Amino acid sequence: MVTTVISAKLTLAVRLVDTTTGMELTETDIRFYFNGVHVYPMREGTGTYIFINMGKEDFLMRICAYGFDDAELDIRYDTLDHRLPLIDVFLMPSEKNIIGGSVIKINGNLPKLEFIEAINLSHPIAAFQSVTTRKDIPMMNLLPMTLAGGVALDPMAYAMLSNDRMRYEVFTVQEQDDATSVMLKTQLKFTHEFNEKIFRIIYGRAGPEGDFILKVRDDEDVLQYLLYFRAGGREFIRPIDFHLENGEIDLREGATEIVTLEGKEDVKDE
Repeated sequence: MVTTVISAKLTLAVRLVDTTTGMELTETDIRFYFNGVHVYPMREGTGTYIFINMGKEDFLMRICAYGFDDAELDIRYDTLDHRLPLIDVFLMPSEKNIIGGSVIKINGNLPKLEFIEAINLSHPIAAFQSVTTRKDIPMMNLLPMTLAGGVALDPMAYAMLSNDRMRYEVFTVQEQDDATSVMLKTQLKFTHEFNEKIFRIIYGRAGPEGDFILKVRDDEDVLQYLLYFRAGGREFIRPIDFHLENGEIDLREGATEIVTLEGKEDVKDE
């Protein structure tokens, strides 16, 4: 009897994230193109797609998802984990997208802008309790937002905001440990206080000339967010209610420079 062994080698895993929610894309009408050729992945849970036996040469990937702007990016394997080449691709809803609710946007220009993102102040997903180390792996213990609830954090980036709202730190979860703790990819940069809130990140886009755009879902009566952006190596936060302020805005108006890892003492309003 002849035994046939069929092997499958992972070429790439792609996780699609809705920029307005920070959550995996639920839309399934999606097309992928590698160097212009239509390719067909396997779907692995919500928003994640697996490509196998396609080699590991650099290529240009284009993603077309119904209701979202097309995305195009260069895949370079020397920047990916050779064991698990996983990338997160953040898709922004198109102006006519009605899936999940209509969107409101802000846009404008700020010289030397490096990135822009936001958190929804009305919807923290957990709170910080403590951080420990287990076999050199940082572990974060969390407080659920409901008394009987747990905390479910996917392996991705989140933001933690200090209680005085003057420190904003992005951290990445490596994997869930149990119902109220997670393993972190790296150590936290700052010392954090009990009950500091943790949020999903809403991603905007910043162009090379300082143009920016950020969209949120128009799904509540009050849309109170906190913008976080870096320009010229300096980091800022800015509160905004998207129902009161949208369209073209002056990003610096009402912005406050925040403490960074370098320990700036001169926190000041712009």
